[in-house]
Amino acid sequence: MGFLREFERRVEGAVEGLFARAFRSGVQPVELGKRLVRAVEDSRQVGVSRVYVDNHYTIELSPRDRQRFADYERALTSELAALVVDTARENDWATMGPARVELETDEALSEGRFRVVSRVEASEQRPVAAARGWADEPAGPVGPATAMLPGEVRSSRQRAPASLTLLTVTGAVSQVYPLNQPEVMIGRSEQSDIALADPGVSRNHARIIREGDDFIVEDLRSTNGTEVNGQPIRRRRLADGDVVKLANSTLQYRREG
Repeated sequence: MGFLREFERRVEGAVEGLFARAFRSGVQPVELGKRLVRAVEDSRQVGVSRVYVDNHYTIELSPRDRQRFADYERALTSELAALVVDTARENDWATMGPARVELETDEALSEGRFRVVSRVEASEQRPVAAARGWADEPAGPVGPATAMLPGEVRSSRQRAPASLTLLTVTGAVSQVYPLNQPEVMIGRSEQSDIALADPGVSRNHARIIREGDDFIVEDLRSTNGTEVNGQPIRRRRLADGDVVKLANSTLQYRREG
């Protein structure tokens, strides 16, 4: 999960390395991040046309751990809320309102122990993009740009045709596959829409599906997994120039306009 590594990097940079000195013992920020991602995944509910996840998360800490975070709580909760957003974006899940994370103290918890409680907190406001700055910003909620609220409709727009280009080990173009179907199967099977003669590729390795004007790549529980731009994925919305790697095979997503 690349967004977890990015979260850790942002938190450390936000306080100029002070976290590393302040948290030699007790709960570490990255532990909170990992548990939060799991809580987002566990909160999934299937709606009529989308999968929804909770948007309000409370992290209960021991008194000593909460005190350690006191000077950095605002920065940390802002980045944790952004992590909720990143998790929703990564999986194309929706929320009923902007993401929000709060810390609370539980006297019954011992040092190093914590729990995450989540719920739906509906909002009339549209989601807003996750903030990345720090200087005197309000500690308000953030929300995923790609996770739509109920009733929200993506704007219709004409887009150029898309394709996947198979690259050789030297980066040269080997073959171009137009994405002109609602679903394109990729695998080692000869029946695949994109058949790859790669022993490391599963028979049904991944698929490309069209959602409105966008294309999504999904790993089909393959043996060796699927990567986009070097990061393992389960489901990812593609952008022009993205590099999709399946075992030893490399495909580049291209879309003009």
